[in-house]
Amino acid sequence: MNAQMSAEKKPRVCVAIVSFNSSATLPRCLDSLTAQTYGDFSVVLIDNASAERPGNLLSKMAVPTSYMEMDDNLGFSPAMNVALKSTDCEFLVALNPDAFPHPNWLAELVSAADLRKDYAAFGSLQISASNDAHIDGFGDNLLAWGPAWRGQSLPKDGADNDLYESFGVCAAAALYRTDALNQIGGFDDRFFCFYEDVDVSFRLRLVGHRCAIVRSASVDHVGGASFEGKSELAEFLVARNQWWLLVKNMPALLLVVILPGYILMQVYALIRYPLSPRMKGLWEGLARTGDALRSRRAIQSTRRVSTSALNKWLTWNPRDFRDRLTKVTRL
Repeated sequence: MNAQMSAEKKPRVCVAIVSFNSSATLPRCLDSLTAQTYGDFSVVLIDNASAERPGNLLSKMAVPTSYMEMDDNLGFSPAMNVALKSTDCEFLVALNPDAFPHPNWLAELVSAADLRKDYAAFGSLQISASNDAHIDGFGDNLLAWGPAWRGQSLPKDGADNDLYESFGVCAAAALYRTDALNQIGGFDDRFFCFYEDVDVSFRLRLVGHRCAIVRSASVDHVGGASFEGKSELAEFLVARNQWWLLVKNMPALLLVVILPGYILMQVYALIRYPLSPRMKGLWEGLARTGDALRSRRAIQSTRRVSTSALNKWLTWNPRDFRDRLTKVTRL
């Protein structure tokens, strides 16, 4: 790992960007950061062994920057933990290289965090970069049996500057309190990517933290730019990580309730797609259930919320997942 750094004072915010072959989108992402109306932040770019290293793109950055080159593709979760360990800023912001913040994005996130100190994570309104009439994401939602999704509709009530509570936040463009991330041990390196942000939101909630979406903090998002042509890997990771998510985090009573439905879903998938990447991911997840159970013991021992309080933020209607409905409550 090689690192370059320049900084004069500790800012309140560290914006972490994890890149992997992101040359098509990263320049616009960095340009969007330089145009922010909020200036008390630094940037750390962590490159996961891209074919073309992007370090030269930072030469025009007007804010303190650091650049780290990984020798291998660590995945999103381990790279975010590198950023977490390297900063002592009050806030750590995750920003995908294919997300392009609007000028007031960071100012709105920090303002919301200052206003609602009882919340640990703040997500953004994600707008499709190819169609500004399409909502790419407004809060993370979790179906009780494991599937998660970004809400793709806006609440009909409220104004553009309102805050909304959601189950979780999408790490494509999200602000976290650094101390809260450290409290739960950061991201789970084993997830590599996919569902890693759902896992973080779940664990934050279990220890009593809450998650909010800042409607006025918006980004244009391409989505999946680093995984173009790799849908099989995505299917593998999603199936594996879904299982680990449930085993680690779901309270015992709810886990007992959902297991029959989860098993039926997997049997159906096995019959239809016996040799699919999805099933291979599930087999790996099942094979390493022991690791997840060991994590579960530690996670559940620190749980501070009741089963009923957590259940309020789970979704039990599969049609909501099918339709990508948004489940939020206005604050």
